[in-house]
Amino acid sequence: MKKNVIIAKVLGTSYKSTSFEGNPSYWVRFETKEGETLKGYTATNASCGYGCDNFINRNCELSYHTTKKGNIIIDFMRNPK
Repeated sequence: MKKNVIIAKVLGTSYKSTSFEGNPSYWVRFETKEGETLKGYTATNASCGYGCDNFINRNCELSYHTTKKGNIIIDFMRNPK
């Protein structure tokens, strides 16, 4: 599994589901520096599910991986350095 770390602008979020442990997962639409728009969701029980709304219309450092089926799963989001 290859991890990708990029700087992206978060365009919007929407609720996806809640895990068995009670943690939220959100759909996140983001735009890369190259202008490509991607849509993925926060990983199960990842802390970025709580803070992804804080980055709407802002740049963030985003770490994600892609599944065999092509789904983008966001593992981590933080302010860019």
